[in-house]
Amino acid sequence: MPVAEPPQPKPDDAARREVPDFMRMLVDHVPAMLAYWGADLRCRFANKAYEKWFGVDPESLIGTRIQNLLGPELFALNEPYIRGALRGEEQLFERVVPGKDGIQRHSLATYIPDIVNGEVVGFMSHVTEVTKLKEAEAALRAQAAEQERAYDRLRQSETALREAQRLGQIGSWEWELGPNIARWSDEMYRIFGFDPSEPLPDYAESDRLYTPESWARLTRQIEHTLQTGEPYLLELEYLKPDGSTGWVEARGLAVRDPQGQIFKLCGTLMEITERHHVQEARVQRDVALAANRNKTMLLSRVSHELRTPLNGIMGYTQLNLMDPNLDATQRQRSEVILQCGQHMVELVDDMLDLSGAELGRITVAHMSMNLTPVVEASVLHFGPMADAMHVELVNCLGPREVLQVLADPMRTQQVINNLLSNAIKYNRPNGRVTVSAHRSETHIEIRVEDTGIGLTAEQQTRLFTPFDRLGAEATSVEGTGVGLALSKVLTELMGGELLVESRPGEGSAFTLRLPRSAA
Repeated sequence: MPVAEPPQPKPDDAARREVPDFMRMLVDHVPAMLAYWGADLRCRFANKAYEKWFGVDPESLIGTRIQNLLGPELFALNEPYIRGALRGEEQLFERVVPGKDGIQRHSLATYIPDIVNGEVVGFMSHVTEVTKLKEAEAALRAQAAEQERAYDRLRQSETALREAQRLGQIGSWEWELGPNIARWSDEMYRIFGFDPSEPLPDYAESDRLYTPESWARLTRQIEHTLQTGEPYLLELEYLKPDGSTGWVEARGLAVRDPQGQIFKLCGTLMEITERHHVQEARVQRDVALAANRNKTMLLSRVSHELRTPLNGIMGYTQLNLMDPNLDATQRQRSEVILQCGQHMVELVDDMLDLSGAELGRITVAHMSMNLTPVVEASVLHFGPMADAMHVELVNCLGPREVLQVLADPMRTQQVINNLLSNAIKYNRPNGRVTVSAHRSETHIEIRVEDTGIGLTAEQQTRLFTPFDRLGAEATSVEGTGVGLALSKVLTELMGGELLVESRPGEGSAFTLRLPRSAA
């Protein structure tokens, strides 16, 4: 009789909603405040940051009303945004939050509605400290003021100013509010592609100089400067005469008369298209690197956690198969469970290897080894698979051929197994897979060619991206999209290269290139 597993208690609603330990650890290490507030404005969840900001234990906040946490003054300021979130509208605003330690923290708050079946049942709040950003803005304003003083000195020499603006691609402008008169320097005309003999657009017509989003930002900032006298610094996307867009750094400053009234705005405009693209690319790179590392760490942790239940599944299934009283149907079902479990174990091992390699936790040997027996073992292992899929598997290596390389035997076998498995799985009926070897002065190559459907140029750019199966997930071919990504990482750790050549409809060729050994 099969060994029955003990019945598991059915988790209640509270247990199902409990945050896993590792998720609690993650959110508690986030410096921003994260919380969930119900429609009744009572706290359902809060992370550790609330203790630093407000001096309260996040566990004690559960069930507390937001009014009690914020206090009457801060709640009154935040209430319009809270009501907006409860109407289903995402909120984004800045606020100064007084802390228990007397520190005034500038914050950026986001309220995200939680909508279930068309009804707002609460909202999630994310509050990030931006004090350093505000300090940087103040520093920028000081820098802008200093530059304006430098520009005033340059105006003593009109020729020097024009030359400096031309070289730095910096234009200057003035706008007298009363008569509504605007003045541009020569470089301003060049930046926007205007003819200096043509009349300048007035303030209302200047929207044709910028993209709609940048024009909206600029008008809001100008109105703020007219009301407060504060200078501004913005990066804006502008429209070029040829229809393309570029980027400028816009600075504006209010000028007051002796009575303290603002009567003029003046400022500069610097062409920064190239600098903007470089900064944007750098930010995207940094974000991508951080996201990839976080993904890798999470993948590693989840993979480790999967091992325990998989061991239980495999163990009990093997015990079932040892029972002589199993009927044919029970035995077949148990074998399917075991096969699926083995597939999951292989996937977990691949994910652990991939995450370990990306985190620098995998080391490979660099020892002299002969590739011939490794290839022969892989061909022998995948022979039944090729026969079952009606694919001819041809090994062109001679049994006594010596292909000595510097590599890790286990990892090399892993890479070659993956290449052969893919060549067979993604082939066509009555297709062919050929394994051959090629030598150069410094390297030995193992080439695996197939007669499958091939890959487009776009698919080849994504070929080694983890979990990207290039559309094969819509077919009956099993796979996870991890094998090739792992194979490439392992090959590079051994000092080699994994290359691909492919054309749609004509098949693919993968080449494992490893450094030769003198032995």
